[in-house]
Amino acid sequence: MKLCKKIPAMLLAFSLAAALTACGGSDSSATGSNSAGNSTSAANEANTAEVLTDPAGSGQEASGDFSVTPGETGSAVTVNGSTYTITAAGEYTVTGSLEDGQILVNAGDEDEVVIILNNASISSSVSAPIQVENAGEVTVKSEEGSYNVINDTRTLTAASDDEDEEDSDDPNAAIWSDCDLKITGKGTLIVTSTYDNGIKSKDDLKIKNVTLKVTAPGVALKGNDTLTVESGSIIAISTGADGVKTSNSDVSDKGNQRGVITISGGQLDIYAAGDGISAAYSVIICEGEGTTPVINIMTGSNSEYTTASASSAKGIKSDNLVEVSAGTVTVSAADDAIHANAAVELENGETSTGSITVKGGSITVTSGDDGMHADGYLTISGGAVNIANSHEGLEANVIIVSGGTTYVYGDDDGINATSGATTPLVNITGGYIEVATPAGDTDAIDSNGNVTISGGFVLVKAGAQGGMAGSVDVDGSITVSGGTVVAFGGICELPSGNSVNTYATSGTSFSAGSYTVADGSGNTLFTFELDSTCSSLWMSSELFEQGSSYSLAKDGSQVLSWTQSSSVEGSYNATPGGFGPMGGGMGGHSGGFGQQGGFGGRR
Repeated sequence: MKLCKKIPAMLLAFSLAAALTACGGSDSSATGSNSAGNSTSAANEANTAEVLTDPAGSGQEASGDFSVTPGETGSAVTVNGSTYTITAAGEYTVTGSLEDGQILVNAGDEDEVVIILNNASISSSVSAPIQVENAGEVTVKSEEGSYNVINDTRTLTAASDDEDEEDSDDPNAAIWSDCDLKITGKGTLIVTSTYDNGIKSKDDLKIKNVTLKVTAPGVALKGNDTLTVESGSIIAISTGADGVKTSNSDVSDKGNQRGVITISGGQLDIYAAGDGISAAYSVIICEGEGTTPVINIMTGSNSEYTTASASSAKGIKSDNLVEVSAGTVTVSAADDAIHANAAVELENGETSTGSITVKGGSITVTSGDDGMHADGYLTISGGAVNIANSHEGLEANVIIVSGGTTYVYGDDDGINATSGATTPLVNITGGYIEVATPAGDTDAIDSNGNVTISGGFVLVKAGAQGGMAGSVDVDGSITVSGGTVVAFGGICELPSGNSVNTYATSGTSFSAGSYTVADGSGNTLFTFELDSTCSSLWMSSELFEQGSSYSLAKDGSQVLSWTQSSSVEGSYNATPGGFGPMGGGMGGHSGGFGQQGGFGGRR
């Protein structure tokens, strides 16, 4: 972010509220008129989900005799002291209480084993209460209506979930598996560890239907290869590490990409000292079979279960890409809320792209740093994005908005295109975008390269508590070839080149009220509301035609009017370093609007 030095502007906080045409967006090219959408403050109260009720204690923990009962011919279980070993495929029903014991699975390479927990309680102080040494696939199923407890009481150690232990055979989780693991059922499962991880598979981990709570000092839910949540009510708590995690990024022998976290249904509440969701390859949040997910994430000091942040306390983090196409996502993160890394050498031989894509769904975040940060491309083509609080709201090398509704508040920059693999760019082709920043050395939209706008409706509110703040600040150029832009705050640059017509003023004060921009015949073009006094404004719109007259009215009373006789019109203070090429400007005012569409004076 660079400080805008051309025209200081005092801008007090305001918000905008009016009905959007169609479903949450406005498009002047489609209707010939624009209405601005709901205010940022209103957006901040929307699109959040209630957290789950803690299921711990909702049932009676088992206290009777313990048994593991094979359910079909060929099933086999042996007992050695308090260790129950399953050695063949089949279903095994577990019931009763086992203190300081273990269920051990050591079956054939292709065997499918189902462990049915039916009011079972298992604790161990020497190893994983449920440990899978060998099998083809293991399912841990909580019987419908049952209440089950798995408790790893081994001595607390520093969480050991780093890369050098991923291939280790150390059963460092309360439920640990060397093969694919499924956690299912319509009962309740409470998993607690004082040792390291909660539930971990060295291959794939899948969760469906179950009511599940996992608490651990290490990673709560870990699938080294992939992790999939299809449905269920899940609370994942890590008091010292990440909440949900994958670690591998190579390709399996069957050609499947590893390191993917997919959430397609159910509700997942994550509380983590570290990252809420951390993927070695990608995070995919999408619609499942007739279901959409609800995800609530709190990380670092924002989590009620931790008092401090780990070295990284991001909400959703990926070493390659994050994609959201459905569901409701709410993040309160001590670090970036959603983050994608680029230039990581992945195990599949690729170099990561660092991309975030929002195609649908609803995202609401508060962040101690960036709301959304992509090292590469950040693309919003649909859905509802609400960056309620952040340092930098949307930050990426290239930011593309083509649809949806986007609300951003950043206490430094609202939208920031920063240096990266290509020329920095903010490119808006559609949708509704509202960006706000406070007073000070801030910019609502900042690009180290260019800003191009060809559609949609963009409302900029820079310097929300007064003082100098840039509305749109670029190192390159601003081009508005379509759509409508309403920009309050310090005027750093105006659109140039192949742009639509622009009106600007740096000397008019706008008090609280409802505003309407209309043409000379009284037809409303677009509206917005201010709830406090503000000053300095430029507007560019495909609705402004040269030779036509326009007016701005507040609560039905005209505030100002102008005739669009050239590409740039307006009133301004004749101060050195104002609009226009160095030297002459409009009306003979030195440093005023120039004929070349540029800006004069020194920065």
